[in-house]
Amino acid sequence: MLFSSREFSVIRKIVKLANSLDFEREEDILQKEKDRVAVEFSGIKYIPKFDEIRNTVLYKYSSSQKRSFLRGIYLGCGILSTPPSYHLEFRFEKPDELELVKKLISEFAIKNSERNNIIYIAGRENVKQFIYIVGAEKTYMLMEEDAVNKKILNDTNRKLNFEFANLERQSKAALRQVNILKKMEEEGLLDKLSDRLKEVALLRLQYPYLSLSELSEKTHNRLSKQAIYYRLKKITDDFE
Repeated sequence: MLFSSREFSVIRKIVKLANSLDFEREEDILQKEKDRVAVEFSGIKYIPKFDEIRNTVLYKYSSSQKRSFLRGIYLGCGILSTPPSYHLEFRFEKPDELELVKKLISEFAIKNSERNNIIYIAGRENVKQFIYIVGAEKTYMLMEEDAVNKKILNDTNRKLNFEFANLERQSKAALRQVNILKKMEEEGLLDKLSDRLKEVALLRLQYPYLSLSELSEKTHNRLSKQAIYYRLKKITDDFE
C-alpha cells in the first residue's frame, strides 16, 4: 500500500495514524522523487475491501469521525487555490471513491460539483464551510482575516465612490449657480433681489467652489446649510 504527497507533513501524519491504529505491516519504506514524498507499507496483514470501508464510514461513523475522515481526504488529495478566487478540488482515480467523498461532503450541506473524476467546491463561503468542518483552524482563520480585509477594502471603496459622486454633484450645482448669478449680475438683476436672497447670491459669487456647509460656516452658522440651499434654489429657479 503506497501513499504519496508533495508535503512531508502529510506522509508523517499517515505513518502516525497507521501506528495509532495498530496497522500491522512488516516494513515502512520511505521514498523521495523530485517534488513528492511517499511511504509504502509492505507486508500488510489485512487490507479492508472498499465496500467494507464505505459501509463503515457512511453507516457506522459518528459525525465527528466523518469529519476526521474528510480531514484525511483533504490532507491526502485536496488542492486549495488562493485568492482572489477560492477553489477547492479533490481528484480521484476510482469513481467509487469519488462517490463516497461526494456523499460525505453533501451530508454536511456543502455545495459541490463533479466533473472528470474531480469534486469541486467553489466560492469563499463554501470553502470556508468545508475547512471549518474538517478542523483546519489555521487555514480557516486566514480565510476569515482575508474576508475581513476585503470587506474593509470594499467599504472604503464604496465610501470613496460615494464621496466622489457627492463632490461631483456639488461642483456641478455650484457651477450652475455661479453662471446664473453672473448673468443676473450682468443684467443688473442682483440689485433687484431682496436683501435675504442677495446676501446668499453674493456669498456664492465670492466663494464659487465651497460646499453649502462651508458657505454656512462663512456666515458663522447664522444661515444653515438648508437655508442657503433653498435661497439659491429660489434665485436660480426664478431666473430660469
